[in-house]
Amino acid sequence: MYHLSYPLPLPLPLQSTPSPLSYNYSNYNSDIPNRSLSLSLTLDHSLFLQISDYNLLRKVAPSIKVFLKDLDKEFGDGKFTCYLSIFEEQEIHVSHLTILSDSEYILMSVTVIEHRQILHDEAKEYK
Repeated sequence: MYHLSYPLPLPLPLQSTPSPLSYNYSNYNSDIPNRSLSLSLTLDHSLFLQISDYNLLRKVAPSIKVFLKDLDKEFGDGKFTCYLSIFEEQEIHVSHLTILSDSEYILMSVTVIEHRQILHDEAKEYK
């Protein structure tokens, strides 16, 4: 059994210490436009660097004629330039070679599997 003593103690008066949830933001807010600007500049600058780095690593695709001539130099005369007229007629660019299906290659008379694979793989360099 508990024994209660009367009178019960009164609560302590509220003190003027700041609550952990309160904070004076007056200095903080005055700096927001400047910080926003610097953050924006930093993000824009880093994005610019990423784009620049990407473009430096990316090779510019040659014309389909130059591309096929270069393949001939590497793999044998006439192996790839024989497709030049059909590629030009169909307006095929080097960047298209990576997305053409086997049936599209065959429709353009590129029937040798090795040639299709080489065209596809070598064109990846310019993606």
